[in-house]
Amino acid sequence: MITGNHAVIRTTDSDDAPFLQRLYADWPPRSSLLDRKRELIVPTADELRELLGRKDNPATALLAVEDLTGTVRGFCGLRQAGPELAYGELLLMLFDELHYREPLALETFAYLCKNAFAEKRLNKLLAHCLDTEPEWRGFLTGRGFTCDGKQRDVFFTRGEWHDLESFSLLRGAV
Repeated sequence: MITGNHAVIRTTDSDDAPFLQRLYADWPPRSSLLDRKRELIVPTADELRELLGRKDNPATALLAVEDLTGTVRGFCGLRQAGPELAYGELLLMLFDELHYREPLALETFAYLCKNAFAEKRLNKLLAHCLDTEPEWRGFLTGRGFTCDGKQRDVFFTRGEWHDLESFSLLRGAV
């Protein structure tokens, strides 16, 4: 458990399943919840509970982000590309888009960068955002991420196509 001035970052457990399911159920969709085929597979609460309860699963790298009162405000993590590859994808999913403007988001981001660049010795972080996530996009660009390109009409939901934008941040740019 990492306790900061604004956030508590801790490992997830099966009790976090209802909170994680809320991210799947809320609108707008989150780019971090898409699979590699850019599809949104919505698990049930029981599936999430089982997944979060298994400590041998890579999904346990997902961390819960709480405020200092103990309220879960979202989830974060790093998806490493592979043991030989020196890059990974940054995940920071907060329940409310406006939470990206708060010190809690900055503190969580700083922890993730330290973990990625100093501890795991990654050279690059990737992040993605859908066109439905303007605050997340602003957060990324405000922290030094640069746009690597946009895939147009790559994700279809609720009768609409959505664009997916890719960003990167190199070690030393933070």
